[in-house]
Amino acid sequence: MKVKFNFRSIVFKRAYIIVKETGCSLSAALVEAWKRYREYKNRIVSEIAGRINGFDFNYQRSDDNRVYRFWSRIEDEIIKQLSELPNFFVAAIAGQLKYQEDIKSFI
Repeated sequence: MKVKFNFRSIVFKRAYIIVKETGCSLSAALVEAWKRYREYKNRIVSEIAGRINGFDFNYQRSDDNRVYRFWSRIEDEIIKQLSELPNFFVAAIAGQLKYQEDIKSFI
């Protein structure tokens, strides 16, 4: 069962943890939590978009079994990563691709 992802609740939980750890005000903790969330999102989006942009979509036509196994494993990893992300991450990834229809191969 896939858990519904609500980014606001994640940010508020992170802010609460920051308040407990540092003793700072809630507003300062929220600013820090939002900053960490944006950095995380940007890192994940750029990492997966880079993997998709570098993906060889013609690997299935290869005669070499090593090439087929390598790209098949990479494809499975990308599919797994995308299935674990919320939809708005996937939309951000699609915006960074050279060819936006490439994302359809993995969803």
